[in-house]
Amino acid sequence: MKAIGISSSGRTKAYSKIIVKDILEESGIEYEMINLAAMNIRGCLGCLKCASNNKCVQKDDFQEVVDKIIEADALVFGGGNYYGMLNAIGHAFWERTFSLRHRESFLFAGKLGIAVGLDRNEDKKEATAFIKKMMLSNKMAVIATLTDPGHWQCYDCGYGHDCVVGNVYAHMGLTTADNAEANRPEEYGREAQKEAKAIGKMLGSILSARK
Repeated sequence: MKAIGISSSGRTKAYSKIIVKDILEESGIEYEMINLAAMNIRGCLGCLKCASNNKCVQKDDFQEVVDKIIEADALVFGGGNYYGMLNAIGHAFWERTFSLRHRESFLFAGKLGIAVGLDRNEDKKEATAFIKKMMLSNKMAVIATLTDPGHWQCYDCGYGHDCVVGNVYAHMGLTTADNAEANRPEEYGREAQKEAKAIGKMLGSILSARK
């Protein structure tokens, strides 16, 4: 049994990658992590040339990732919310899965899926919801979702303490860099860590029962 973990974040300190890896580590099963930002995956062109054989004709790294998922039993996908939707890197990947579904093939069908979204809006959870929607669209079996507020980029850009349009100002007003760092909101908190471990344990139990 094997799982694939994917993070679509382009950030060095990617909480989506940390959470996805925590889930997979807790599962106890063999896994491989993939960082989409390090790969060349373009968006769907809508050319329909994939209809004949369920393979995208674009020459980039997409098929390499697809082949690994097809060989695996589960996919844990994590990505961040940029302007109310999954970030562009993750969105491009899921767009391209249109190539896998022609003539009732659904090449990801039956794979276990776990959606991890970094969403600040707890009411909408747009990134989490989009990942889950795309997994279901590919006939995957979504066994869990996890949403976390994610990374506060305004605390790391170097100007957040003195910028009136960012998150630092929204939470504490104009301040000093030292005070901003000292009062940084908790990221990937204990509840999310606890949830990640529970989801990972469940994933491991489900796959172990299938051996």
